[in-house]
Amino acid sequence: MGKTVYFLLTIDTEEDNAWNLDFKPHTELTTENIRYLPDFQAFCDELGIRPTYLIDYPVAVGQEAVSILKKLLKDGRCEVGTHLHPWCNPPYEEERNVRNSFLNNLPPDLQQKKLSALTRTIEEQLGVRPVSYRAGRYGFDASTVPALEALGYRVDSSVVPYRRARQPYEPAFPITHLHPYPLDRENVCQAGASPILEVPITVGFTRNVPEWFKRVYPDLPNVGIRKILRTAAGLDLVWLRPSYASVESMLQLAKTVVQSGVPVLNMMFHSSELMPGGSPYNQSKTDVSRFLDRIRQFVLEITAVHTVQFVTLGETYPIFYKSFKHAI
Repeated sequence: MGKTVYFLLTIDTEEDNAWNLDFKPHTELTTENIRYLPDFQAFCDELGIRPTYLIDYPVAVGQEAVSILKKLLKDGRCEVGTHLHPWCNPPYEEERNVRNSFLNNLPPDLQQKKLSALTRTIEEQLGVRPVSYRAGRYGFDASTVPALEALGYRVDSSVVPYRRARQPYEPAFPITHLHPYPLDRENVCQAGASPILEVPITVGFTRNVPEWFKRVYPDLPNVGIRKILRTAAGLDLVWLRPSYASVESMLQLAKTVVQSGVPVLNMMFHSSELMPGGSPYNQSKTDVSRFLDRIRQFVLEITAVHTVQFVTLGETYPIFYKSFKHAI
């Protein structure tokens, strides 16, 4: 067998119709997609995966959603962490608009209030204190770190390597490495002294490329040079995300990542993608079945060539924090 690889399946577990971005408060939202989690958990159990459900406020206060999640938490089959959408997470002190849909654009004291409200609600409703976090819409920067530290969080997974901001108010992560690392309190794209471990979402290339190329590639025109490289050389920048990445491209990404020395693969998607018609990606039961087949095939392929340990997001802290504190 090849190298030991830690595999994470992190799911942004949230309200229905989150794709619409109409910024309704939690009282006007539903969470029917959570009904699909028990079948998905059974799917994970079969493969040996222990997923991390990062839940937002509408899920944390939904009676049916809470009942479902309590059952899933039994016997250590999964972890529940935190996922914050500012527009549907009290207190509601900000104007609801696109800019303020990114938590890091809000004043630090309001970030603290919202994160405290969500953390407290999860603990009260589910009986677990969340230690892992992902910002909704990846709205994360150094301004959120003090709140996470104060509330005892251990792991964040909001950083999306290679992400460029299309608008001035959007988050950007000009980071090209995928190793877990302790956050810096001034710049979340570099290692520092924070007690919080960053575990980036796995985004990378399907082929080994020089470091300088990694830095310039995201700025290349997608309809020009990037398309030529995809077509002629099989070179692409992809997410470990079964929503829109093929099994082949995810496997090639994983091969490149592991060969570069990164010991963790962090796959993500949204809970609404498990409900037919709940997302732009899976409109039918057949689409959902194909989606799950991509995950299954990927997992079976990597376990055939590597020693794979399935871990939750919170479990990465004791594994990686000290090991990678000075690696970046």
